[in-house]
Amino acid sequence: MSTLYDRIGEESILKLVDDFYAGVEKDEVIRKLYPEDLLQPKNRLKLFFIQALGGRQTYTDERGHPMLRRRHFQWKIGEKEATHWLKNMHAALEKASFPEKEKEEFWSYVYKAALHMINQ
Repeated sequence: MSTLYDRIGEESILKLVDDFYAGVEKDEVIRKLYPEDLLQPKNRLKLFFIQALGGRQTYTDERGHPMLRRRHFQWKIGEKEATHWLKNMHAALEKASFPEKEKEEFWSYVYKAALHMINQ
């Protein structure tokens, strides 16, 4: 059985993250949660998705276990912030060229993850 990574491909993941961050740059609610230079968080998200979707384990090799909630606890993330994060991810996903079935599977994953990050 192939992984979501295998089915959508690394190039699609990289483009999706680039499109997501293009939205984040313009989002007044969540932009303040990120550093001025978005290159590092963008690259980390690329590596995270590659690993989480079934690709190589570079994220863990470089940064250790993802521990998503713990890593994000330093920021106040409420329902509003999670909704804006999801809005930008959904917009990026709409632009993606991979099949709807894989988009739905990806959305299910990120939706649950975003709700898990809420800490306020």
